[in-house]
Amino acid sequence: MQKDIQQYVAKAKQGSHKDIEYIFTAFKGNIASCARKLCTDNFDFEDAVQEGNIGLFRAVLSYSQDKGASFETYAKKCILNSMLTAYKSSQSQKHQILTAAKSLEDEDYGHNVENDFMVKEQNKEFIKTAKQRLSKFEFLVFSLYTMQYSYKEIAAMTAKDEKSINNAVQRIHKKLRK
Repeated sequence: MQKDIQQYVAKAKQGSHKDIEYIFTAFKGNIASCARKLCTDNFDFEDAVQEGNIGLFRAVLSYSQDKGASFETYAKKCILNSMLTAYKSSQSQKHQILTAAKSLEDEDYGHNVENDFMVKEQNKEFIKTAKQRLSKFEFLVFSLYTMQYSYKEIAAMTAKDEKSINNAVQRIHKKLRK
């Protein structure tokens, strides 16, 4: 499997959505397993999974075969580190008031399932539109930009200069405003 996954990682780094999906599917069980172990009142399963996905995405972008570790080992470490960083942050006392707060928008202060569903559907539709309108590179920059990476960090991850990233972001804004 190690040789196979290396091929997927190489293609994913070049922006292949199919290969990225394969890698995320392959690590889905590992991410869920780690997430279940870290769940608390302040750090729920979905948050842990999201952090694990971010860690896996970072692993794909930063993995170097010549460092000696297999991708599986490296990815699992990145997933765990990302989850642990978020877990520690969620357990810190300084965010306790915000974490425990209830939204004033929900009339019953409960979970508004209908609203959550509508938001998820809108997000799916927006991502679908973004995939259609943007080039592979622009979509990669868009994904990293929405994860709040700086231009400098995105440039390092994509092996481009900051000006290229800035230009890509400007094109993304123009294409998605239509």
